[in-house]
Amino acid sequence: MEPLTPNQPGPLVLRVPPAQSVDEGELLRITVQVEGGRAGTRVFAENMPPGARWDELSRTLTFQPDFIQGGSRHDVTFTATDGEFTARERMTLTIQDTRQTPEPRVVLREELPGSIRLTLEQVTDAWLDSPGYAGRTFPAVVTVPLAAPSAGRLPVTVRLHGVGNWPPATQTSSERFVIEPSDPHLTYWWGYSENLPKGPAVEGSIPPYTARRVLALLEWVLRSYPNADPDRVFVEGDSMGGAGALTLGLLDARHFAGVFARHAQPVARAHRPWRLAQLASLWGMPEEEVPEEDGLGVWSRLDMTRALRDDTGARSQFLFLEHGKDDPIIHFGSVVWPSTLTGASFYETLQLRHIGHVAVWDEGGHTEPDPWLGPRWWDRGWNPRTDSRSFLRRDQAFPAFSRSSWDGDPGRGGNGRQARRLDSGFAGDPKVAGDTGWDGDVAGMINRSLRWDATRLVDSTRRLVMPLRAVRGAGVVGAPVVDVTPRRVQRFQCLPGERVRWSFGSAHGTVIAAPDGGVTIPRLRMSDGWTPLVLERS
Repeated sequence: MEPLTPNQPGPLVLRVPPAQSVDEGELLRITVQVEGGRAGTRVFAENMPPGARWDELSRTLTFQPDFIQGGSRHDVTFTATDGEFTARERMTLTIQDTRQTPEPRVVLREELPGSIRLTLEQVTDAWLDSPGYAGRTFPAVVTVPLAAPSAGRLPVTVRLHGVGNWPPATQTSSERFVIEPSDPHLTYWWGYSENLPKGPAVEGSIPPYTARRVLALLEWVLRSYPNADPDRVFVEGDSMGGAGALTLGLLDARHFAGVFARHAQPVARAHRPWRLAQLASLWGMPEEEVPEEDGLGVWSRLDMTRALRDDTGARSQFLFLEHGKDDPIIHFGSVVWPSTLTGASFYETLQLRHIGHVAVWDEGGHTEPDPWLGPRWWDRGWNPRTDSRSFLRRDQAFPAFSRSSWDGDPGRGGNGRQARRLDSGFAGDPKVAGDTGWDGDVAGMINRSLRWDATRLVDSTRRLVMPLRAVRGAGVVGAPVVDVTPRRVQRFQCLPGERVRWSFGSAHGTVIAAPDGGVTIPRLRMSDGWTPLVLERS
């Protein structure tokens, strides 16, 4: 961190409140004052705790820590500049650990090649469980790598199982921590009525008890193992686990660097009829919209098209998605049919809201691979969790690509080969090639070949630099044209309506920041060589 320049008697003075403390769950608002300076003086905030928001127009920092952020301290830096003079001040913000959950108990310790596997019992209280259930235990598994301290901090994967996939298979990992919680009551990794088991689900509220148990395990690992990297925590899952990965990764985005979801239902109301009936026993029926503690109905809360529309934190997330067109369990309509709440499909929302994502689909089923292409045909070794150049961190900007001319066409409806069925949409037989009833490309990808160089990223208050390239496959001709939106920007924060100059090779222009401060540079023509995208204040 660069040394602070103290306030000097003269034209620009920055006044910041003294050190602050906030309890978990408490809402904190901090306003800074600027005296002197020329018209248009800018004020930036850096090193804020995850989940904090800076509103430069009102010069107010707003933060409500959740229940696993207690015990940490953040030196927030405020910088005021009028183009000629600059003033900086630092404020220490301490989060008090006021919500403490029961410690998990280690019941079995197994030594594996390169790691230790811990089997845990997670005890619940009235925060992690409904009052009528509090005190019961849930199993969990944590794999701890035995890497040498010289390896530095290691990434963490939260792996959520699908229906019938517990206990997890024994796996070893010497390069990352793996957290595997359990959801035996099939709450889809969210929660259930506070009245259960004694009362009906249509009364009271629907707290996210299961999601809290997952986050409590994450807190335990990060606190117990200092070499677990909080800025490289990823959540993944398949089927029910995929839906849970989307839910936690978007609604609790402050804790995760990326989401990897396979065969995931992103809109709870769009589940198949028998799954709706099962979830209604936990949440009430969709039309009843039993509220969560903040008043929003749970079925609306668990519509990820709504989350991406309404939540700034959700829009900063990166998603890696896999679906099968002949999947009869989570049929392809889950991502290409419009939500009845927002009117947009999940894939449309990803493009319209400029969300960082990679999506791949083929003619596979729920567990069966594509009958012609085989399993993971699209995987050529790149993984943003582990890549040495195009990687993700919670505390680092990355480019969200949208509307790429290289994108495949997922389609929206039927092609006439299969009749539409209530349970499976237009799915055919996953073992028969070419029989899918869905239109669009039988197999395709979105954004799979687009990269960024995180090692050469420049993110300052004055300019943002992101080197970009397209990976050209065999037989591919031409260059992709794509919209680019920087996400998770740490310092190059923009005001709504601010004019921003950009250049990309010989191309250049000016764009206007969106109402949320986001900036999208349209129709960049990318090459297979690294080209810096440069943004500067106009």
